[in-house]
Amino acid sequence: MADRCRGSFATTRELEEECLVVHNAKPFVTLENVTVRLDGHILFKNLNWEIRDDQHWAVIGPNGSGKSALMKVLAGIVPAVQGHITHHFLKGTAHEHIAYVSFEEQKGALGPEAYLQDRWNIGLSEGGQTVSDFLSERGVRHMNPFIVQIPILNPRIKYRDLGFLDRRRKIIKTFGLKPLLARTLMQLSNGERRKVTIARALLKNPELLILDNPFEGLDVRFRATLKKSLETLMKGDMRVVIVGTSREATPRGITHVLRIGDKNAISIGTRKEMLKPRAAVEKKQKKTSARKSVRKKTRPILVRMKNANITYNQVPILRKLSWTVREGERWALFGPNGAGKTTLLSLILGDNPQAYANDITLFGKKRGSGESIWEIKRKIGWVSPELQLYYPPDATCFDVVCSGFFDTIGLYRKCSVLQQKTAHTWLKKLGLGGLSKDLFEDISEGEERLVLLARALVKNPKLLVLDEPCQGLDTANRDRVLKAVDLVCKKPATTMIYVTHRVDELPKSITKKLILKER
Repeated sequence: MADRCRGSFATTRELEEECLVVHNAKPFVTLENVTVRLDGHILFKNLNWEIRDDQHWAVIGPNGSGKSALMKVLAGIVPAVQGHITHHFLKGTAHEHIAYVSFEEQKGALGPEAYLQDRWNIGLSEGGQTVSDFLSERGVRHMNPFIVQIPILNPRIKYRDLGFLDRRRKIIKTFGLKPLLARTLMQLSNGERRKVTIARALLKNPELLILDNPFEGLDVRFRATLKKSLETLMKGDMRVVIVGTSREATPRGITHVLRIGDKNAISIGTRKEMLKPRAAVEKKQKKTSARKSVRKKTRPILVRMKNANITYNQVPILRKLSWTVREGERWALFGPNGAGKTTLLSLILGDNPQAYANDITLFGKKRGSGESIWEIKRKIGWVSPELQLYYPPDATCFDVVCSGFFDTIGLYRKCSVLQQKTAHTWLKKLGLGGLSKDLFEDISEGEERLVLLARALVKNPKLLVLDEPCQGLDTANRDRVLKAVDLVCKKPATTMIYVTHRVDELPKSITKKLILKER
């Protein structure tokens, strides 16, 4: 008699009477009548889900749907409100056998005392944990319990038979991390820090590896490397769960999908059932017939750099870069992880002290001629994954948006009635009106990004600097961001610098591009 289906089941979904396929695989993790709660709200009630030891899962859903909360329960990081979770493979404590890697790990790695300008104010060797230490056996074994680990690649090698140093050497080579080993975590770019966090997770060799939005913030080449590595990894004896918004193509090793829909409704099935073939995705943007219209009047220069050089600890980050940004231009800034994109932006934002050693003019004033950082920031609206890491834990979403008026990370001044009204308006425009009183750290990563976009737009800035504003967003929210950006750019004087690794994240209003090469 056929075994009963045990793939995964939602609250209102009963186990099927019969299955066409007989399952010989053993249960790996079983959730029985589990209820998940986040900040007083019930996300999933009486959930039944079973992962077998021959399955790899993708968990897909929009921003704010509860994916990460469910994963933390699955990993044993937070308890379920009710129900039972059985990790059939456990031989010791959960943290020794389960790896959960998410954006939050970056916050933990930097430490509670880190602040944004640290990255530009210290040298590579002046304190702080290095990448080499972070990936050392001592560092991995004594790290935060759930940032655990595992290897990849050659399917002919059984990685559980390898020693730690062998695994470390292979992962460093595969991920191209050797140039980063002597650098501190603080000095890494967002993408580089994500690479290192995933590598650290791959070093402890868990039974269950959970990767929450693993491809976000990574350049095209490394996304391909990671995907290939995971596909090879899934041929071994480790079970993998990949969490995402369905914008990224699912690695071939995934066998089953749990999809979270409206009102946290869950549907499950095999990969074939749940992932329909995707039509040719990204429409090529129409090349706006090169607007070589003869300008009657030259627009003013907002940013000008002449042969700019930035070096840390004798490591060149930018070399002889000359760049001019005029009012009304909308630039796309491309480049692989570590090419210097964020460093370049730091020169514009006023955060990098090395700007004074270079020929850089911002808004008509040369750096070092007496202008204050706050005068510069007043004219710029900014979104960045870096910014997302440093907000105080007691800040509400409304506080974060209002802080944009004062260019502070945290709200320390009272807003005027008009400013409060403007902040509420932008929250509503981005579909965030209901999150106004929620703590910023309690909402999803994608929702955080939307709140930061509202923060950047509230003061109607002369220059928008958007560093991967769509990172971590599902398709609907990505489109919402792009629509908002294009709406703002309808004003002829709006100037923008837009950083991304993905063609499908480019606003239609882009008119120019700058590509930084790998150093």
